[in-house]
Amino acid sequence: SIMASALLAAPSLVSAFVGTSGTKFTNDGSSFYFAGTNAYYLMTQSQDNVQAILKESATLNLPVIRTWLFNSGNTDVFFQNCNNGKLEINDDDSTGLGRIDYVIQQAAANNVKLIFALTNNWPDFGGMDYITKCVGGSNHDDFYTNADVIDAFKEYITHVLSRTNSLTGEDPTIFGWELANEPRCEGSNLPSSGSCTPDITTSWVDEISSHIKSLDSNHLVGIGDEGFFNRAGESEYEYNGGTGMDFDATLALSSIDFGTFHMYPEHWSKSVEDWPSKWISDHAKAQESAGKPVIIEEYGLADASKRTTIYPQWHSFIEDQNLAADAFWQ
Repeated sequence: SIMASALLAAPSLVSAFVGTSGTKFTNDGSSFYFAGTNAYYLMTQSQDNVQAILKESATLNLPVIRTWLFNSGNTDVFFQNCNNGKLEINDDDSTGLGRIDYVIQQAAANNVKLIFALTNNWPDFGGMDYITKCVGGSNHDDFYTNADVIDAFKEYITHVLSRTNSLTGEDPTIFGWELANEPRCEGSNLPSSGSCTPDITTSWVDEISSHIKSLDSNHLVGIGDEGFFNRAGESEYEYNGGTGMDFDATLALSSIDFGTFHMYPEHWSKSVEDWPSKWISDHAKAQESAGKPVIIEEYGLADASKRTTIYPQWHSFIEDQNLAADAFWQ
């Protein structure tokens, strides 16, 4: 299958699988520190656009791209569609999962690696709520607890990880898998039950990441979360478990290879100058405690006029704290 077992791809196109050594990523036996980017939309782009984006990424020395591997609903391009309470998977080369084969092939040709997020907390491109509603759930957090919903998501993952990529076969071009983009107890579409807790999401992370590991021992697994903590005595919701996530507990799981966090201080009503240094250093400390690499994989400022002065400050924080990698939101 494309995603698991031995390496069958043409060695001229690809290097070895990405691994970890303590708090660093490794590739071909040496440390792999990178600045990458997000291009969530690769799956919907024309082949010409995919080729251009991946060439440009290589030219700009952005060796890792994070992108979506989900798209649900009856649209021009879709990977899953709900039909009478059952999720049907579309493998078609032009409208379905076959499109991902071309993305992987072009990434390999440009020596770019891909991080694939497998669903979304938010309703863009379907995400969790689409799956939940299709199989009979009613709350956003049923995604983490309802057995039918969990099975439906696992079936999708099994299908994706067991597909044979028609263009490149087994592929170290894939950096790793992420369970979801920005999982939280609450979404922005379906209501939440009010009974979701960090223990529930941590248990879900354990179950889904273990499922991935059972199918694929070659690729790294992360969560794709925003890095929210669940610490006693904290008042800020980013730190006190208010989002329903627990960065420390999930990073400690044996089936999770690396940590992820995001940073949008304006959106979270924080100072863009001071708060980021604390957010970054607290994740760097968590990286050291867990002995696993941590990526700041999304960050951004809505106010474009501040970017030229603020981004360099953030980059120096990231470098000073020895985080394993960073990637900006496109």
